[in-house]
Amino acid sequence: MSGVASPCVDVCRMNPETGFCDGCFRTIDEIAAWASYDDDGKRAVLARIVTIGESFEATLALPPDSIRHFATLVNDLNPLHHDDAYARASRFGSLIASGTQPTAHLMAMLATHFSRDAQPLGLEFGIRLTRAVKADDVLTMRWQITEAKWKASLNGDLVKLEGGASNQRGEPVMQATVTIVVMPRERAT
Repeated sequence: MSGVASPCVDVCRMNPETGFCDGCFRTIDEIAAWASYDDDGKRAVLARIVTIGESFEATLALPPDSIRHFATLVNDLNPLHHDDAYARASRFGSLIASGTQPTAHLMAMLATHFSRDAQPLGLEFGIRLTRAVKADDVLTMRWQITEAKWKASLNGDLVKLEGGASNQRGEPVMQATVTIVVMPRERAT
């Protein structure tokens, strides 16, 4: 006999925007398979911390010293990231950030957000840089969960997100897609 009760509250209405039942917050597949899950699988469904439609954002200021320091750390020796005179004479007119800098921060947002309550692991990242990020730009970086589905073989939710970043003028500087797995945090023994 199972020790984990069904979360059904007799409000059986699938929400087309979230893909979850408005009553029990399970997907149609989870509802159909509930009886076949063991207690750990049922607890994982109940402990879901991923909600389709959820979004989160952060800001990132990029002063010239930050651009130089990051480029040095990743061994990016392009003078556009280090040499003020060279960068001023370029079509950009100032230092620009290495594309890896805003990308790294956008990816790190995922780990920071999900690791508070779970164990996230990145699986696939797609990044498109659309505009140079100049010294002293302030970026607004954001993610939104577009899909989430429990995968027993991964012991976690397979989660897809769309994201990106815009500068202080509202100009998009990058677009991103990602697939991660968000696993329940291991209990300390």
